[in-house]
Amino acid sequence: MSFARTSDWQQQYLTARKEKAWLLGFKTIEQNELAAEGLSLSGRWPAELHGTLYRNMPARHSRGDQRYRHWFDGDGMLQAFRLGDGRVSHRGRFVETTKYRAEREAERMLKPAFGTRFPGMDNVTSSDDMNVANVNVIRHGQRLLALWDAGSAWELDPDTLETVGPVTWRDDLKAMPFSAHPRRDRDGSLWNFGAAGDRLLVLYHIDAGGNLKKADAIPVPELPFLHDFAITERHLIFLLPPMPLQMDRLAAGTNVLDSYQWQADQPMRVLTVNKDDWSDQQWYELPPGFVFHLGNAWEESSGVMHLDYVYYPDAKVLTEDFRAFMHGGRGSASWGQPARVTLHPKQHQAKQTLLSGKCEFPTLDPRYVGQRQRYLVVAEASEHLKHPGFNALRRIDLERETEQVYRFDDHTMVEEHVIIPKTATAGDGDAWLLGTALDTKARVTRLTLFDALHLEDGPIAQAALPYALPLGFHSHFVRT
Repeated sequence: MSFARTSDWQQQYLTARKEKAWLLGFKTIEQNELAAEGLSLSGRWPAELHGTLYRNMPARHSRGDQRYRHWFDGDGMLQAFRLGDGRVSHRGRFVETTKYRAEREAERMLKPAFGTRFPGMDNVTSSDDMNVANVNVIRHGQRLLALWDAGSAWELDPDTLETVGPVTWRDDLKAMPFSAHPRRDRDGSLWNFGAAGDRLLVLYHIDAGGNLKKADAIPVPELPFLHDFAITERHLIFLLPPMPLQMDRLAAGTNVLDSYQWQADQPMRVLTVNKDDWSDQQWYELPPGFVFHLGNAWEESSGVMHLDYVYYPDAKVLTEDFRAFMHGGRGSASWGQPARVTLHPKQHQAKQTLLSGKCEFPTLDPRYVGQRQRYLVVAEASEHLKHPGFNALRRIDLERETEQVYRFDDHTMVEEHVIIPKTATAGDGDAWLLGTALDTKARVTRLTLFDALHLEDGPIAQAALPYALPLGFHSHFVRT
């Protein structure tokens, strides 16, 4: 496909925004911090819902007349929606990574990003030179961590959102990739991974207090674009799409995204790693496909494993659509569809079943990570939408194969909603759904709350910001 010249991207985006209201979701926030106390409330906010919804998003998409070429490139801004005592407040603050501070001082882009490399940019000597800390956020131990896929986790003060700095789990792991999708196990410990180069997969196990238990690199034949993974009671599971990193392209000065090569005739591979013995690995094959996010995984006593994920037939959503957004286009808006995978270790076989719907951002009750769960919630896109995002939430009952759906109006762009059990002992499904939605007509972002048991009845409460936020990725709720 053809792209606008570098100098034209910012102007093309600004021109397109006059006619395409949904491009509000890809605007740049200029100020370092946002704050709003006492948001305008409607509906019934449960008195027992006390805590903070942390959310991460790329929010600095341009500097001067330069605009990034990919949605994933913008500097991360962490959000904190604080709920309690009948009030909701909001604060947003940029994660002051090394890259962000240097470029703010220089008032121009200095370092390459995932999908952008302008002539004259500085060379990259460490993965943290490119770190924008813009994908996810988690509170673990005493730390609040802003997460990116290919560099260090960045610690922030959980109250002020002031940046503390990069986390080094061990001296030899400095600036080593620590992915944006860690998984918390039943014992409170945290599992994660990092893709180092094209042939090393780094595994991490961190205890409930936030101390490193174990980390090591395991060699793999080749590493593709890898964003998420899942855990079961005894295993880690990775889906590896046929999109390997070509190190010669990267060394020649190609941006990271274009250094990956989609191979349509190759299978998607599945790797399982035994939690107790990282050398105990098994490989499986699935039909060709691409993946961002996994839902959940669990295994039977027989060793058979089950996995939910969002399947794409190819990688165009990454390589084309998320680029088009940045200069005013919408691409093909080819969102994925729910898929279920069963792995049979004794037979070394994998079976995949595709479900209906165009969706992303699968979420589940955090108490059931790695265990058999009944419900999965996704953001869903209706057909013939005027914007390329989502306008609905869908709650799938995996046991009964039924669902509930709530659809917003067509000018609302729905983002990920997290599942919050109403109490520690609440039954599976007895929960709230909490997340954000961008109203492109009113030009505001709203925090929306649902009773998961009655999703189709619509939000039971909303809190409206006095401004709009750019579209983001992932959230994490912390009870207080």
